[in-house]
Amino acid sequence: MQKSWTNQNINIHTLMERIIKYLEKEDFDLTVYQEEKGYTIIAENSKKYDLEGGISIQIEGEPNEFTIKMKESRREVAYRFPLLLSTMLGGGYLLLKRLKSNEKYIEFTRDFWQNVNKILLEMKMDEGEGVAKPLNRG
Repeated sequence: MQKSWTNQNINIHTLMERIIKYLEKEDFDLTVYQEEKGYTIIAENSKKYDLEGGISIQIEGEPNEFTIKMKESRREVAYRFPLLLSTMLGGGYLLLKRLKSNEKYIEFTRDFWQNVNKILLEMKMDEGEGVAKPLNRG
């Protein structure tokens, strides 16, 4: 999922730092990479969200036009038996774990975008300007 903003005059580095603070508060292990046009944050191992794998968050663009992209990177588990047989042999546990991970990812996604909007609003209020409004690009 990605969201884009235009005409905002946001310091991308400060935005990245505030997103990192939010992710640390949510108990993620973080790795941050600075790239040519922004930053990539890899968030893994949150006790609160208990996801299978991690989350990749890219922040790229310029102060007046930037995009935040988020995607889940799963640890792939190979299912070698048909679903019915695997549930009888303990595969039901793996299936249940994946379903719970999906629920937590949906919860994290909702919380993340709410917090990004809150961060942008705070940054705009710090500057004494209006409210940042996202321009969704699928």
